[in-house]
Amino acid sequence: MLRNLSLLLLTAIIFSGCNSSSKQAIDHEPLVKLNYEQKISSTYDEVIANYQKLDEAWPEARLLEGGLTDCGKPLHLFVMSADRQFDPDRIRKSGKTIVMIMNAIHPGEPDGMEASMIVADDILRNHNGMRQLLDSTVVCIIPVYSIGGLLYQNPWHRTNQPEPINPGYRGNAKNLDLNRDFVKLDTENAKSFVKLFRQWDPDVFLDTHATNGSDHQHVVTYLPAQHNSMPEPVGRFFKGTMIPAMYKKMATTPYPMIPYAEYTNQSPEEGIESYVQTPRFSTGYTLLFHSLPQMIENLCYQPYVDRVKGLYHFIITMIGFSNENTDAILQVREESRQMAKTKREFPLDYELDSSKFETIEFRGFERGTDISPLTGEVRSIYDYSKPFTTTIPFYDEYKPSKMVTAPNFYVVPQAWSEVIERLKINQIEMIRLDRDSLMEVEVYYIDNLVWSARPSNGHHFHDRFTTRKEIQRIQYYRGDYLVPVNQESNYFIVNMLEPEAPDSYFRWNFFDPCLEDREWFSPHPVLEDRIFAYLNENPGARRLLDEAVAADPKLAGNRMAQMYFAYTKLGLANKWVARYPVARLN
Repeated sequence: MLRNLSLLLLTAIIFSGCNSSSKQAIDHEPLVKLNYEQKISSTYDEVIANYQKLDEAWPEARLLEGGLTDCGKPLHLFVMSADRQFDPDRIRKSGKTIVMIMNAIHPGEPDGMEASMIVADDILRNHNGMRQLLDSTVVCIIPVYSIGGLLYQNPWHRTNQPEPINPGYRGNAKNLDLNRDFVKLDTENAKSFVKLFRQWDPDVFLDTHATNGSDHQHVVTYLPAQHNSMPEPVGRFFKGTMIPAMYKKMATTPYPMIPYAEYTNQSPEEGIESYVQTPRFSTGYTLLFHSLPQMIENLCYQPYVDRVKGLYHFIITMIGFSNENTDAILQVREESRQMAKTKREFPLDYELDSSKFETIEFRGFERGTDISPLTGEVRSIYDYSKPFTTTIPFYDEYKPSKMVTAPNFYVVPQAWSEVIERLKINQIEMIRLDRDSLMEVEVYYIDNLVWSARPSNGHHFHDRFTTRKEIQRIQYYRGDYLVPVNQESNYFIVNMLEPEAPDSYFRWNFFDPCLEDREWFSPHPVLEDRIFAYLNENPGARRLLDEAVAADPKLAGNRMAQMYFAYTKLGLANKWVARYPVARLN
């Protein structure tokens, strides 16, 4: 039974009063049958069919449909609620935490997709008393995020990964990487997710992955959002309470964790560094809304059965932590929201503080060489016959390297409709001007922009440029937007609208037309005569040109160069070119 999210309220009222004596919380037989032990991943139809079985069997579960994805199929959300309450507003008012788990953002990494189905089945059938995990927590599972990628399974996808034998494709139906789309929202998948995320506002968020970026003995590597980049109250709680609890509990399972292995100088012996996940990524996006986001990156070289079981243990551990720490999580998130409303100084970039580290145990393999079977060349390998255990430094402290003072308002002209649409999808509060208004605002100009040579996920991302500021009086019109910077979502607002933020809308090309000049000149004498008359009437402009000619002899005998200087440097050209369209109003 599939239920559209628009029917949530009616559904919640109907089922909150239900009581089925035939479905008592005893340890029932499992309903979900999987083939991961045979190295086979589920197909899309099998995944949805399993959740439909659970929906039909248990009144504490609902399989809901959100918006569409790029392949035309809906984005599903499977919700488990002991109170049979499926309206997110009512759930929050009840004082429960909400956990959201996203699977198959990269369908070639389906470990979490399988593990989540087992978790859902075990909780609902009360396997080993697991129904108690829902006492204070509601669990939301996105069964498959990149549906288009899962529909395209092929043994040669995820080429370095030996198992499963039928991985999905990394791109979605639009051949975009969905874990780069949480800001730009080029896909229907991402738009539908953001609407779900903002509607349910999960306290804890998990994105499940597998990694081929390292090799060692561990199955589960842990990549929580970098705590220094989070809003301060939730960052402190995350680093001081939740992350240590997750490591401690997982150490009692067959799958103790290490941090995601981003090696220092490509050498594990020199240590592991955490890194700041920017808003293009799931964890970097969700942290902007005071969630506690984390990612699991299972090692893809390990057996698929262990990867699924390792993620199973992690998901149970995470839900258990949320269930046991509901009051503390809700309190710290509310503190964080209130702090954000009045915060004025925001970090835009960070640098690693290499003076601070902790020591962790690392179980790796010695490296060696053998002979390439293709060419006979010597190649580097990990020697699995020579495991070792050692201690290494783990660097997990960052400090801001670039700060910005937020204005009272950002002014966004209505012409930039794609930006307005994305702000609305993210539920950002905005005020529309009710009359034409001349305002004195602070504006940025974009200088020294180096255009990227190759596209990245369909965009030519702006990585290198500088900015300068001017105060100008600019005419705005009825219907233009003011974005107040007094909201719980201030971290998101600043990160999207400050051009130098690491994943701003400017960097992702939403304002590129502002960089182009629509007016220009030809060498016709009419313009030269007009410029000559202007210089005679404006001694200050004449002086600037004379100084430029004296400083650069190439200008002296070049009429076109002098016309260009006068047109671009003496205020004759319009001020729109390279002026970033979003202004700052105080």
